[in-house]
Amino acid sequence: MQTYKHDYTEPISSRDIQPIFDLLASYRSQLAQHPFLVAAQHHELSTEILLELAFHQYSDSILWIPMLAQMKQGAVRSRRLQIAIEDNIAHEAGIGRDGSTSHVTLAVQMIRSLGVRALDAFPTATFGRSATLWLSDEFVGQREPEIAGWLLVAETLVPQLFAAVAPCYERIAGCETRYFTEHVAVDSDEHARWMADAVIDVLAIYGSASREVVIAGMVDAWQETCEVPDELWRRACASR
Repeated sequence: MQTYKHDYTEPISSRDIQPIFDLLASYRSQLAQHPFLVAAQHHELSTEILLELAFHQYSDSILWIPMLAQMKQGAVRSRRLQIAIEDNIAHEAGIGRDGSTSHVTLAVQMIRSLGVRALDAFPTATFGRSATLWLSDEFVGQREPEIAGWLLVAETLVPQLFAAVAPCYERIAGCETRYFTEHVAVDSDEHARWMADAVIDVLAIYGSASREVVIAGMVDAWQETCEVPDELWRRACASR
């Protein structure tokens, strides 16, 4: 199979594309074997750890739309990437989805159902870190292939994480788990597919040399995906 750049000057072959999806498959395998996910599947995580994980997902939900809005400004050539980001924002905000509840609202409902009414006990510095990141030269200077690679990994791995932890929350009386289950149903299907299409489109536009830039974004997203499970697993081990 060959896909040509939009100016039809450079063919993109499956050899250019396959390493990206091989790396993605490797990340999926590594995440499945992460001790935090393994512990979740064996229902070995404490309520304290689950509450903190819920806080991180709540904060991510608050931060996701403004982050995507900035990333959209970097999608300057790939209309497929632009549409994928726009559709993602719409899903998160509950826009144009036949009255569906926004994912942000689901995050609020989820953490409230766990009895949380204030964030004093949680590491709220996460909001400041994100706001600072958005001011950095590295974030502002992200190239379009890098954005595509980052989102491909995030939209593929987050549903995998949620699928592993959702049963833990289902065991907590009164917990509203739609935030997790809807992300698993929507992100693992629509969003991940959108981003796979967008990555292929970006490669077709920028040429085979852009593959390494896509991979750089993927590496960054993988590291960020692991930050919370790594930290919470360290804390879970320390409390034993």
